[in-house]
Amino acid sequence: MPNTKNWLSDQWQHLTKDWFSTKEDQTVPLDQVSLFYQSDFYHSLDAGLKSAFYDGPLGGLDARIIERKDLKFLHNSYQLWENGRNVSCAIYGEKGTGLSTLLNVFVNDLKQKEKPYKLLPLNKRLSNEQEVINTIAKALGIENQDYKLDDFIDLVNQLPPMVIAIDNLHLLVQRTLAAQAVIDCFSAVILASRGHHFWLLAAEDQAWRRLCYGYSFENLISHQQHVSNFSESQMRELLINRFSYAGFNIINDIPTDKLHKEKGPLHNIAKRSKGCVELGLFYCLNHLTHGTKPQSIFLMKPGEIDTTPLKKLTQSELFTLAEISTHGQLAVREHAKIFRMSHNESKMILEHLRVLGILDITEDNAVNPVYQMKLIICAVVIRYLISMNYLY
Repeated sequence: MPNTKNWLSDQWQHLTKDWFSTKEDQTVPLDQVSLFYQSDFYHSLDAGLKSAFYDGPLGGLDARIIERKDLKFLHNSYQLWENGRNVSCAIYGEKGTGLSTLLNVFVNDLKQKEKPYKLLPLNKRLSNEQEVINTIAKALGIENQDYKLDDFIDLVNQLPPMVIAIDNLHLLVQRTLAAQAVIDCFSAVILASRGHHFWLLAAEDQAWRRLCYGYSFENLISHQQHVSNFSESQMRELLINRFSYAGFNIINDIPTDKLHKEKGPLHNIAKRSKGCVELGLFYCLNHLTHGTKPQSIFLMKPGEIDTTPLKKLTQSELFTLAEISTHGQLAVREHAKIFRMSHNESKMILEHLRVLGILDITEDNAVNPVYQMKLIICAVVIRYLISMNYLY
């Protein structure tokens, strides 16, 4: 017969380890987070679970999307434009806030109502006036020629009125002297056709701030909206929705329809994520085991992410991360130009940050690779940079 006293003692130690652990036990190494999607554990997960917890932009009709008030802002602004007002607008928010998903939902609504639109996601930096004209012309279906700016604006205004949505505006320019020519051309096209077309811009928070204080970008638009990170209740809803999408309806022995008000591990994950979707998804996948019942999951209590490695970075590396957060991404030649370094010096800094798991190469080009921050830890890094006054 088992010793009841010993059994109770073992259970108590198990509970205290999970719920009242030391500060050291509560931390998660930064590289465990940044390299999570390359780990054997992640690759061992069920394909349906990984699909449910996909961390990229979602299509306009995706069942994993939860309702957000910012969509109403877009529809209200669009309605003002349809009623004859000279309206253009911008949305901006922290990387990973869901700007691209919001645009996808909005343009899908337009599609359902058979309203004309063009969605232009920028995927590379524009370096001169002609590149601006060519990029917009291609998106609008205008024949590609070497137009003069005034002639091109006339062509844009001859098109039927439509929504022109530009995503990834943070990739527009590099912070160099040549940026002004790009900004001037881009601004001229929008200001000259605003009202005839409904311009909608989407940019990451730090980039939008710099575009405004450096180039008065706010003058291009009449309405702007900061897209906030998810609240704790929204994060709970989003994570419950993801588990349901994957076919799980019981979490820690609690049915998912009763989890919204429970103070269990899912509540702790929503709180610990601080509104960042990528962290919420990571905490769920990294802290789960399959439950004892069909379609059930057991979640462990999440720990704080250890930012000690960030404290060991040099000033040049921290400024590099700050510039990447305001540019969206940087190639080696761009980094060298901004910091007035040699190509090899820039390469060494960027590669060191990649080896640490902070940066990813987004364009596999051995001649001129492009680096951006890993999405999963982007919020952690940016908040650290703000706390150290490298960003604001």
